[in-house]
Amino acid sequence: MTKLVINADDFGYTEGVNLGIISAYKNGIVSSCTIMANMPGFEQAIELLSDNPGLRCGVHMTLTCYKPIIKSHKTIIDNNGDFYRRATKEILQTIDINEVYNEFCAQIDKVINSGIKITHLDSHHHVHGLIELQPVIDKIVNKYKLPIRGAFEYKTKIKDIVPVIDSFYADNVDYDYFKKNIDEIKKHKICDLMCHPSFVDEFLLNSTSYALQRTKEHSILTYKNIRDFLELNGIEIATYEDFKWL
Repeated sequence: MTKLVINADDFGYTEGVNLGIISAYKNGIVSSCTIMANMPGFEQAIELLSDNPGLRCGVHMTLTCYKPIIKSHKTIIDNNGDFYRRATKEILQTIDINEVYNEFCAQIDKVINSGIKITHLDSHHHVHGLIELQPVIDKIVNKYKLPIRGAFEYKTKIKDIVPVIDSFYADNVDYDYFKKNIDEIKKHKICDLMCHPSFVDEFLLNSTSYALQRTKEHSILTYKNIRDFLELNGIEIATYEDFKWL
């Protein structure tokens, strides 16, 4: 039996993203999400979590989208006070990693202080896996004692890592996805399937190139027979809380 965490990234991004994730939880197979503490939809996301306590939530540490929580940063923002859109090698060579650490802690603490029991950590654009940020992530995991999604560029001594399947994205989003990838999923005792179900709103359309595709993800994740298919193939829908029992 494989435990599959269907984790919806970007909770808190926008109202459309929030409502799409809640729909994919209530009407589909999404079991977990990760929230972006710095985004415009954060407060609504917190309210939705209180109304849907079965949806487990982690923190989607953010370094490459919108604005930071701490306003005094110097090296991780552009001239407009926004995060750089991509953590390129050139940018990573110039940043102060202490600013990254402080910002990630601020994001995590904001979620905790909102009354959410955090189940795990991951990050926007997988920045937690970048070798340049290894000292930051090691400190974060040591401080908060939480499981973290995989996809590291480096060897790490972190023990509580859940393998990630990140192929449910872009051109791979298809109604036959789970049939085509069932063997890959079943290689693991537990794994995290990254997804981005959403309804579309203006802010989302104007802030990312990956917008309309999210509606197709939502459609597949709420497809009427998908849960039965997974169960028949020995796949149990799980959350990061199941990881501690393995």
